[in-house]
Amino acid sequence: SLNVLCNHLFDAGLQVLAGSSFFPNLSHLNVSVNHIRDEGMEALAGSSFFPNLTSLNICDNGISASGMRALASSSFFTNLMSLVISDNPLCAPGIQALAASPFFPKLTSLDITHCAVGVVGMQALAASPF
Repeated sequence: SLNVLCNHLFDAGLQVLAGSSFFPNLSHLNVSVNHIRDEGMEALAGSSFFPNLTSLNICDNGISASGMRALASSSFFTNLMSLVISDNPLCAPGIQALAASPFFPKLTSLDITHCAVGVVGMQALAASPF
């Protein structure tokens, strides 16, 4: 597990982490409350260095639908079972991207508290495979 909660990482810090090959056995990653935006999320989504990650917490960062689309289109997180994305301005488009993604077959826990998903987002989740 790696917990870097509230460490002022910003996008640059997450980009450094995403580019590191020193965490191949990491199962839990918490980067919540680090001022991460879409650019940082895109770096993480494009990283193949976390093949065993089962839990990801990115809450309270400022990640929008664009960042969530990057994660949802990544084939590097197929072992993810728990995803905490609460308190990010994802809105319905971000949740729709996540719900339509084929890359989260093991996801059993999803926290979307305060993400403003609305009815459209709930409809997308209700129709999703998880």
